Amino acid sequence: MNSLSLVLRILAIVAALAAGALFFVSKGKLAEQQAATQKAELATQASQTELETANEQISALEGRLKNEREALADEKRKLESVRSEMYTARQEVSRSQQQLSEAKKSVEDLESTAKRLRADLLQSEQSLASSSNEGEIAQLNERVAELEKTNADLKESLDDAKERTTSSRPAGASASSLASGGAYSSTFSPAASQALPTASIGAQTTIQSLSAKNGLIVLANSPELGLTPGTTVTIIKDLKALGKVQVVQVTDDLVVANLLPGAKTREMIEGTTVSLLR
Repeated sequence: MNSLSLVLRILAIVAALAAGALFFVSKGKLAEQQAATQKAELATQASQTELETANEQISALEGRLKNEREALADEKRKLESVRSEMYTARQEVSRSQQQLSEAKKSVEDLESTAKRLRADLLQSEQSLASSSNEGEIAQLNERVAELEKTNADLKESLDDAKERTTSSRPAGASASSLASGGAYSSTFSPAASQALPTASIGAQTTIQSLSAKNGLIVLANSPELGLTPGTTVTIIKDLKALGKVQVVQVTDDLVVANLLPGAKTREMIEGTTVSLLR
């Protein structure tokens, strides 16, 4: 019994010693844990401070990002507007190119038509000049025939007058006395018996100036001409037709006319006297 109680006492002492040692050990660890906890709290506070700073930076970045997004949206809208304008401009350019192509084609057609019309006009002018020359030649032939007939009539009248003059001489008169200048002298003279008309075609005028390049001719005006704007006459020189002209302006002294196709401008010399045949 005594030994048992002794053992129990020893065990109680050992347990008390173990509990004290454990208490001291636990107290040291608790201090270490408190120090670690304080460090952790300090670290947590620092982390929170850094987190708050990071949040502020994130907010600022979000604001900047929002601004950048808005700016990007504006740029996108501007880009879309530019694209739309470029598309419209391309359509306008395409339409303009198409219109230009059509205009070029129209110009080519018009040039072709103009060439054809020029050729037709030239052919018509040549035909007109040919027909005009033929008509002028026919008119001149008729006028020449009339002049020849007039000359023949005048010659016949002159012969009849000579015969009447010869038959009306005195009976005693002789050729010798007439030749020697006797008392008798014939009273016949061609001018006294009948005036011989001068052969001419139309009224006469003078070429004042000529511009073959501009197709204009200026003639001296006189009341005998009786020309008015729009009148077409033929210029005659030495019974030869030099060409037709159409009057465009008439003054007291001058007549301005257009040279019609077929006119012989080389023979229309300034200062030349010509006749006008209507």
